[in-house]
Amino acid sequence: MATWTKNDLKRQFDFVTSQGWVGHFHEAANDYDFPIATLLALGSRETNLKNIVGDGGHGYGIMQIDDRSFPDWCHSGTWQDARADILKGALVLDAKRQQIRAGQGKLLNIGGESFTGKPDLTQDEVLRTTLAAYNSGLWAYYSLTKSNDPDARTTGRDYSADTLARAAVFAQLV
Repeated sequence: MATWTKNDLKRQFDFVTSQGWVGHFHEAANDYDFPIATLLALGSRETNLKNIVGDGGHGYGIMQIDDRSFPDWCHSGTWQDARADILKGALVLDAKRQQIRAGQGKLLNIGGESFTGKPDLTQDEVLRTTLAAYNSGLWAYYSLTKSNDPDARTTGRDYSADTLARAAVFAQLV
């Protein structure tokens, strides 16, 4: 599990508040039906809620939108606008959720591996797998189906678990 403390997350939240970004997280949470704490936690996991270029030059903004998936958006400079970046991150997360929901019980393929998506996912499974998929794509659903662990192929093998642990703290701060 990643190393952070509640005080670290409080400092991150205070920074987001001082930048006037909390309203953008509220907007994105409302637009895409995610808890604001989950979106804050995702940004925290990605960048400690900083508006940066990371991931070896491939991740852009607070939410680390990947230029290999969204080259035009990233290279347009739009990511520098915190509101646009937060909304784009929530949109990407929502697309992962839709992909997972649509794949339940269906034959899917990723990287030459075929699998039948686990059917009848619980809300918790959908959320965990969606968060893991933000990091590892459809491999998260493959991992959930094969080993019941959506984090098996994520960075640190703990992406969704860590993000949800952060969300529990952010829920107390919001």
